[in-house]
Amino acid sequence: MEDMPRIDICETIRLIDFPVEAWEWLDLFGNVVGITQREAMYQERTFLADTPFKKILLCAINKDLSTLNTIYILLRCELIHQASSHVRLLCESLISLKYISLESESRSALFWGYADIEAYDIASSLLEWEGSTANLKHVEGVKALRESISGKYKSAKGTYSFVDKKGREKPFSNWCNKSVFVQARDCGPSFQRLYELVYRQMSSYIHGTAWSLRRQVSYSRDHYLPDVILNDIAAIVRTASAVWMEWANFCMDILNWRLSDTIMELPAMIEEMEERHFTGKNL
Repeated sequence: MEDMPRIDICETIRLIDFPVEAWEWLDLFGNVVGITQREAMYQERTFLADTPFKKILLCAINKDLSTLNTIYILLRCELIHQASSHVRLLCESLISLKYISLESESRSALFWGYADIEAYDIASSLLEWEGSTANLKHVEGVKALRESISGKYKSAKGTYSFVDKKGREKPFSNWCNKSVFVQARDCGPSFQRLYELVYRQMSSYIHGTAWSLRRQVSYSRDHYLPDVILNDIAAIVRTASAVWMEWANFCMDILNWRLSDTIMELPAMIEEMEERHFTGKNL
């Protein structure tokens, strides 16, 4: 193990080159990420998470900023499938944030309270997975953990259960017992459209559908096609930007973030680049 070579991440990234046009798309999204990060740092100085909803905002937006960074880094490393999955994560996070904000007090309580259900379920899954394989000391530790949180679980269980049409009590599927699709629908037409155009499309990369693998060979050393890479990077940047604009509007409405100029400029910039890079091409 001492002689095992260490992967040089910087060198690995340096060796990945792109057509000039692809760099334009990467730089565009990188600029959006940079502007968002700077605004977040500015707003953080005065933001006080003094309510359950504000605590959700603080935690979720911090995670979303990391997701934006991750999308850029993955694109920079030519990891298209992985970047696409994080675009979906960003979209799902935004839909949930918007859904909670519509009834912020009651839904924030439901959101945070569900942690007791999740903690117990995770401990139970660990026992099921490792009960027959892990060492006894570790298993006993997990059992003790589950026992210590069983009281909170039992107290919360009634809140996160429902009676189906056959009169059977069943657990919630998640904190609100509503799918991402239903949450998006309840958030209004723009979020339902976001779900239809973004969430479903990006899900194909996560699930490894035939459509998502249709051009994977184009990334291999012997069959590398720069035009395909350009098209894929542009598609991901375009989609991620659509999610970001809704996300930025949410931050402006709820937190008074100063992102209106970028929101107004971004569509025109994307349209201009599409006109130059793809008009008349069949990609």
